[in-house]
Amino acid sequence: MSENAASFYRKAASVRDMLDKAPFPEKTRFQITKVIELPKEQYRRYRNELWRDVSFISRNGSNMRFDEKSETFLCLFVTCQDANTGLLVESEGFGYARYAAFISDKKALALDGIPVERANEKCLRQRSVPER
Repeated sequence: MSENAASFYRKAASVRDMLDKAPFPEKTRFQITKVIELPKEQYRRYRNELWRDVSFISRNGSNMRFDEKSETFLCLFVTCQDANTGLLVESEGFGYARYAAFISDKKALALDGIPVERANEKCLRQRSVPER
């Protein structure tokens, strides 16, 4: 499992929203318990809809929590195969990313040996009618 530190944000709606919110006072340790790979377009949409309930979070609730003893977020890493970026997600028992951190370079993470789930979220698929 990978362990590092990142600035987590509570209830951020999007990656852009994270840039506008104040992070925790200092970086918090995290440990990635599972990698979630989304198709490229779904990953792009998810980055802008972090508040959305998604099934991969519900399915992996037991893989996420804040370990008070070690002061470490045990979290999912959401990305897509073609992206260099990713999101650390901890749900605190909810179906959405209650806490999230943006990772700008996933190559800096030690992801070898961490289980990978290739998810396909119906709620993140491209709509047939263009959005206004």
